[in-house]
Amino acid sequence: MEMKSRVTIGGLWKSLYPVLLYMAIQFIVGIFYSIGLSVYAAYRGTDFADLSDYMMDRIAVGTVIIVLLAALVTIPIYWWLYCRDIQWKLKAGLEDYFPLTEWLLLWSVLGCGALALLGNGLISLLPLAKWSESYEEVSDALYTGSIWLRMVSIGIFGPVVEELSMRGLMYQRFRSELRLRPAAAVFWSALVFGIFHGNVIQGIYAFLIGLYFAWLMERTQQILVPIVGHMSANLLVVLLEETNAMEWIYGSMQNFLLSMLFCAIVFGCSVQGIRNARTV
Repeated sequence: MEMKSRVTIGGLWKSLYPVLLYMAIQFIVGIFYSIGLSVYAAYRGTDFADLSDYMMDRIAVGTVIIVLLAALVTIPIYWWLYCRDIQWKLKAGLEDYFPLTEWLLLWSVLGCGALALLGNGLISLLPLAKWSESYEEVSDALYTGSIWLRMVSIGIFGPVVEELSMRGLMYQRFRSELRLRPAAAVFWSALVFGIFHGNVIQGIYAFLIGLYFAWLMERTQQILVPIVGHMSANLLVVLLEETNAMEWIYGSMQNFLLSMLFCAIVFGCSVQGIRNARTV
């Protein structure tokens, strides 16, 4: 029997503070990164008049580095919190254990990768660019620099810390602390995930794909499933951007429609595959 929801200030704070803490850690890492750049610029003898331009250029390039450093600081803390929450749920009899299988991970990889391209395709059809002046700046910053650095930061460590904070802690606490029903917890966690990204375009995309990440967490009760799925989505987009495959996809209406149809079929098969795996 589903327990009645109980939204309290304490429960809401316990659910949301991991997201706020991660944002604070990113901010603090960014400050230290800026200080380090200033010291380095002064050591190199950069004129004070040129310092502002130097800092703006380096901060834009360093966004990926800041994401990586913040993730490295946050992941051990959040993994400990996640394990502690699991132990508490086990003692309270609230943990719904489900075995992790290779098929779950494979369907998650395929489904999240397909959904990432579908989400990008949907966003491209909507006149959203004019609604978000910061989107182009953020996008350029995240796709600047070494491909290997972007793969490690955006493709691996970024997804790990975001899934631990959003699905491992926040979503699970929506369910256990606030006792929200699955549909409500999925919606509100995806909404927070969208707001976390800070601009309209990325926010809408993150909300849509966040619905699926939360569904994966609810369906499998294994944090590794949305983590691997999130990694596959980000890595696929980074690689497609790097190889100019995105230009082929958006190069003609035929290519675009065929790509979206293929992704829709793969995504549908992945959803069905995870549903079937859960009932075995």
